[in-house]
Amino acid sequence: MNMHASISADIKAVSERAAEQSEASEQARQLPRELARALAAAGFFDMFVPKALGGQELPPPIAMARLEYLARHDAASAWVSMIGATAALGAAYIPANIGADMFAAKERITCGIFAPNGRALRGHDDAGEYYIASGRWAWASGSANADYIGLGCMALDNEDDTPSGDKIRLLMVPRDKVIFHDTWHTMGLCGTSSGDVELDNVRVPVAHSYSIASDAPWADGALYHMPYFALLAAGVAAVALGNARAALDEVVALATAKKAQGHGRFLAERSGVQSSLAQAEADWRAAHAFYEKTLGDAWRAAQEDAVTPALKADLRLAATHAVRHCAEVVRAAHDIAGGTSVYKASTIQRRLRDAQTMTQHMITNGATYEMTGRVLLGGYHPDMQL
Repeated sequence: MNMHASISADIKAVSERAAEQSEASEQARQLPRELARALAAAGFFDMFVPKALGGQELPPPIAMARLEYLARHDAASAWVSMIGATAALGAAYIPANIGADMFAAKERITCGIFAPNGRALRGHDDAGEYYIASGRWAWASGSANADYIGLGCMALDNEDDTPSGDKIRLLMVPRDKVIFHDTWHTMGLCGTSSGDVELDNVRVPVAHSYSIASDAPWADGALYHMPYFALLAAGVAAVALGNARAALDEVVALATAKKAQGHGRFLAERSGVQSSLAQAEADWRAAHAFYEKTLGDAWRAAQEDAVTPALKADLRLAATHAVRHCAEVVRAAHDIAGGTSVYKASTIQRRLRDAQTMTQHMITNGATYEMTGRVLLGGYHPDMQL
């Protein structure tokens, strides 16, 4: 990723604003509304919206570089932006006349949860076809400021219909139809407003839903040939890489200015610090290089509509590797910083908490290795969520 080539003055300005407000976001457990709208105005939420609707339809390497840059300033802002941007991929599936209002307005903010924790029963009347949906979902990141929330449901034609993977649909629901539960009291990513949301017999037009498994996108750009789950995983990895890079930069600044208690030398002059920092730097660069190459390979293949199962698995592997190794990189930075890093005044302690929380997201948790390993061993199955 050519980081600096894709970073505009607007992105730099809003990233600095996110850093300045990071503690306020953490305390409120959500981004300030004005900050969220500023991120939208800077183009973080319409990165994957089709150009035909007025969106940016960015190449993934450029979009991920922007998320990584934002994460260097504030991981919570980058996380909310990443979830919102990937949720807006739905704009390529929902009819354009509907999606234009949901996704394309520059100030529009979306978020989404793919997990099919809801049940949607189909019906129809003179007004058209609809679903009656109920359910409860955790990890609704960005929901505090979202205008629409995509919620995964098992969509059934009748009461006796048998649930199956090809019946999972994301229903785009306006926020005034959603019940919000204040459950986001967590160790890390505190500012992401990732609490529970609920639907209670909410009517949603069928045309406001889509299926990644069975629907074809109406937009024909190469972006929409990218695998959905791998793209989401790549977004998580971009946030993790930016967060870890910042932790390394912060500990370098600390080590060159701090003397350990009872020692006359700066931390940077101690051999143990030098060794630990070098190893963490190597781990970050290796994770970044693997991620960057694999994402680039996938994007080139997508432009030929030739993303193979092996390449999908590679991108999932590179993303999971990056997220989990970045947590160790931040832990190393935290150790180097010593007692200074346990205070709230130190951003490194928040970097560590955020990094560890990222490892628990289902798209990059430890179980991902099992799935990608199965593909490496010849066990690929078309129903795999790669």
